[in-house]
Amino acid sequence: MLRALNILKEVGWITLKDNIDPLQTSVNDITSNPHHLQFVATDPAQGPRALEDVDFAAIQGNFAVSNGMKLTSALQLENMTDPFTNVVAVDSKNKDKPFVKDIIEGYHSAEFQKYIQSNPAYEGYKLPSYFK
Repeated sequence: MLRALNILKEVGWITLKDNIDPLQTSVNDITSNPHHLQFVATDPAQGPRALEDVDFAAIQGNFAVSNGMKLTSALQLENMTDPFTNVVAVDSKNKDKPFVKDIIEGYHSAEFQKYIQSNPAYEGYKLPSYFK
């Protein structure tokens, strides 16, 4: 719900209290709702199915894509910022292991970047800053 509220704030449909922790945002932090939006919290995986019963829904990208939705068809894509960016992490004891170096090399390879950028399934995804 908190990510949905942040998107609604960005598009100007609601306002939220100042200086709130974005990781703790809830409907109780809404200070203005001029369109009288009603909020129903669901399990994130249920977002695509909920579309049959609501006017709009905030759907996480992985659930949208796995249900055949194109991210570029969204009314508004989320401005992905820390702390919402996914991070691949390994136990510090493994940081110098070959498999970790292989993962990093693979993700940073020109082949991987070309695959992601040329595959229509990934249109609309926020790409890492190291992508050219």
